[in-house]
Amino acid sequence: MTIRDGQAKSSEPGNNNRVKKVKPIRKEKWSIKRIFKENDFSYIDEIAKNQRKSQKGANGYKVSALFSSLLFMYLVGIESILDLVKYLENHPEWVRFLKLERTVNGKKVYKVPDRTTYYKLPQRLNIESSTEILIQMVIQLMECGIITGESISVDATLISAHYLEKKDKYGKPNKSRDRDAAWTYDSYRKIYVYGYKIHILLDVKTALPIGIIVTNAKYGENRTISSFVELLKSRYPMINVENLYGDAGYDGNKTRLTIIEMLNATPYISLNPRNCKGNSIEEKMARCKKLREKFYKKNFIHNFWVDPDSLVYKEHHAKRTFSEQTFSISKGTLKLDNFHHRGLAWATLHLVFVCVSMIAVAKTTVAVGRPDLLRCIKCFNGI
Repeated sequence: MTIRDGQAKSSEPGNNNRVKKVKPIRKEKWSIKRIFKENDFSYIDEIAKNQRKSQKGANGYKVSALFSSLLFMYLVGIESILDLVKYLENHPEWVRFLKLERTVNGKKVYKVPDRTTYYKLPQRLNIESSTEILIQMVIQLMECGIITGESISVDATLISAHYLEKKDKYGKPNKSRDRDAAWTYDSYRKIYVYGYKIHILLDVKTALPIGIIVTNAKYGENRTISSFVELLKSRYPMINVENLYGDAGYDGNKTRLTIIEMLNATPYISLNPRNCKGNSIEEKMARCKKLREKFYKKNFIHNFWVDPDSLVYKEHHAKRTFSEQTFSISKGTLKLDNFHHRGLAWATLHLVFVCVSMIAVAKTTVAVGRPDLLRCIKCFNGI
């Protein structure tokens, strides 16, 4: 048997006909400092300033510096804030590089923030201002032509919340829960999860996030579409969305109508026959397809109808794999599942750090002349 380029023979006995694909080794690697040189996060201070109830009192550390140091934690793969503090204490050069300075006795000095300073960050960056940080970075990439937004995909995943079951001083069980989280059944892992649902809007061409919403775990995917559409219309008027991809969780007449009327885009959404009559899944799917097409005709939008069984539909819907790759990077390299805080504000900020990490890397790869490495987080792990 001829072995093609990029393949190697399997060394397992009895599998002489099997071949194993050899992945190309990427020799490119840059210092993580390059990311902070190519991305200016000073605009975060203005966002945080608008959230302050009073402009009086000491400013302490700049929010942009605290944000940058936590972003460094995500990019490097440091597990926790406590580990970050220890790392900065042992590497003072990074304290200066990340501009972690504050006023002490009337003089500005570089100093490692204690962990309580980081824990209070959601008080200085609420949910709206946290998401605004991501939006501003997305706009920068749109202005550079990196993100086009012609085709977008929406998807959701679950992350576990901080859940601790312990005993009080009398030996009785005392469950300490995150009150913003909720229980739901994860049909993929076949288990119940107590946590949050991460909703992400993606640019299909680059697989980069352009919008996020964090809800409790039992919140339905369908309910986020109107918010995402409003985001696209109000904050990204420079793009023209032509196609929107989604799985069966987003199937619904109201959702489809919103996408068509508000965006003038074609929804490529999988059919969900959950409420359709039929003796088999095939009969239910056929019934669901018939009802959806009838709805399109009734509302005079049949020109947006694409037969789910057609080749055109299947080719378009295959592009949804980008969202799965994005979640793979988020949960792998950037540790989206590694959430150890409480509250919706922290969950949102956690997702913002994950998404900003991907966008900052993408912008940097273009700056170094390697746009083909747009999603290569590991190419910038040199410290």
